[in-house]
Amino acid sequence: MSTVMSPGSVAEALEMVHAGLGYLTAADAAQLPVATQADCLRGLERSDAAVTAARASFLSAFTAGQGYSDDADYSALAWLMHRTGITRGAAVGHTAWAKRVATHPREVPGRVRRTPAGGRGRRAGPAGAGRDGRRDVRAGPRRPGR
Repeated sequence: MSTVMSPGSVAEALEMVHAGLGYLTAADAAQLPVATQADCLRGLERSDAAVTAARASFLSAFTAGQGYSDDADYSALAWLMHRTGITRGAAVGHTAWAKRVATHPREVPGRVRRTPAGGRGRRAGPAGAGRDGRRDVRAGPRRPGR
């Protein structure tokens, strides 16, 4: 059973995320035991998967409601680049996950999960895509059904 409080709102949840990441950023990782370092790395990978699923869900809803037009942007991709300062490649990756949520709402959370065996699974993403969501041309042409 967790002793961590559940957030009461989206703003509170984001505040808790930032507080936790701030704590980890300020920690002197070199002074911690290797087992703690490994636990932290596994936990951060699980959190990364959860961030991907949450971002995809919110971005899908934001796109469907054309929230980007409130800031005079012409697409969610442009809004992400202009309003959050991320690269085009990262924005393409984020919007690709958001499209998956729109077409397969139950599939995305499962696709971003790690394998139960210590988190050693491959990172889920578009075929041939790197961490930023851009396709690696060395991966070859896309094949139907992959």
